[in-house]
Amino acid sequence: MSMRPSLCIILGLTWASHLAAQQPSVTGPIQAYTFDAPTRSVRAVAGFSGAAFFGPVLRDNLDFASMAPRQDYGLAFQEGQCLLLSGFGSAHITSRLLAGIAGQPEGVVWSGDGSLAILYSHTGNWFQTVSGFPSAPVVASRVDASSLGGSLASVAASAQGKMIVAGISGQDGGVFESSGDQTFTRIGSLANPIAIAFSSDGLTLYVLDGSTPQVLALGLGGEGIQTIPLQGLSDPVAIQAVEDSQSRELLYIAAATDRMIRVVDTATGQIVNDIPVSFKPTTLNQFGSSSYVAAERSQAASPLWLFATTPQPAAYFVPAIQLNPMKHRAANLGSTNLGSAR
Repeated sequence: MSMRPSLCIILGLTWASHLAAQQPSVTGPIQAYTFDAPTRSVRAVAGFSGAAFFGPVLRDNLDFASMAPRQDYGLAFQEGQCLLLSGFGSAHITSRLLAGIAGQPEGVVWSGDGSLAILYSHTGNWFQTVSGFPSAPVVASRVDASSLGGSLASVAASAQGKMIVAGISGQDGGVFESSGDQTFTRIGSLANPIAIAFSSDGLTLYVLDGSTPQVLALGLGGEGIQTIPLQGLSDPVAIQAVEDSQSRELLYIAAATDRMIRVVDTATGQIVNDIPVSFKPTTLNQFGSSSYVAAERSQAASPLWLFATTPQPAAYFVPAIQLNPMKHRAANLGSTNLGSAR
């Protein structure tokens, strides 16, 4: 549905659209819902680690979307509008317009419970938060990262979305905590904080320093700074903190050109394992209950690479979507409904 900008502002969050068609059924346990960029569609990923597959199209013709981890809702962008999509686990998917979001982000980071999303753009050097999911989303004003003295390198939110931090690269770079009302407090100084992760208890902030391969553990309760060296890794790009079955806090570090995911015990700084992978990992974003997206699908023939931390840390892939030949022909003529996985 297309709407005039003035009408969008008037209706804002009160506007809603209910899809008439029932949601296609998915066979097997659903790990998560995800946006598939090559087919511009939201789909479920069903099955188990090593035997996962894409389900049918749940919503298509999208320019970009991001689903909240372990939830049945997410944000989508279509023809310049931002939509809250919800009800992916029910018979009908609903779509509601969100006013106050001026432009499409390059990415979205969610809090662990899905109550808050941080929209961001490295190119535009801005980020913007939306809180109160799923029932009452509140859109905050956009933050220009240049006001913090540099370029936006990373963003992160605590598990319940109560703490928001931004990593700013540059001569006066560092990590800044949002204090509300567009004000920020510096909590650490480093030139290139390319990735940030909260500890499982929310008391420590792990920051990946892109200028010197190391991770800084910043104690948020005044405990000081711990340095975790990353010897042997030439290109670390993403981090994630996970508590294992032995109540150890483990740090997972994805290294792109090294084609490796390293596991470090944060208490000792010792390497627990170096796990070689056959692809270049680019991220470690929460996916299922114990799985993370390690490399998004960028091309139609590419698989989705996931990394699971249980029962044993390992990477596996979701095979590329097999397109229906007739719909594939329609896609070449401009259609974006590209069919479902077989």
